Amino acid sequence: MKQGVGHSQSNKRYRLPSAQQVAVLRVLLKSGDSASHGYELMKATNLGPGTLYGMLKRFFDEGYVTKSASLVQGRCRITYTLTAKGVTYAKRAQLDYELEQGLAQQSLHLEGDA
Repeated sequence: MKQGVGHSQSNKRYRLPSAQQVAVLRVLLKSGDSASHGYELMKATNLGPGTLYGMLKRFFDEGYVTKSASLVQGRCRITYTLTAKGVTYAKRAQLDYELEQGLAQQSLHLEGDA
């Protein structure tokens, strides 16, 4: 049975984060309460605008970041800050990613011994 527009997001399964997601989340975690704008995030993560802004939109839609717009030198600048839910997600994502990478490295090491 298909769910309509009003379906609950709590039914979503947790997916392991990608290396790119973890990179963005790390930068946002380090920023703390300070807001980060897209250009800063692109420089810190070496991600292109299409990848980064698509990811930030998903994070916003999931409630992991807030965004606010301000005018800086005549240009609109959107900044992003992790929400409390986003901090929890970012910490879990980082740990899960590191665990997954450690297991992958261990598996490669074991295969090399065989």
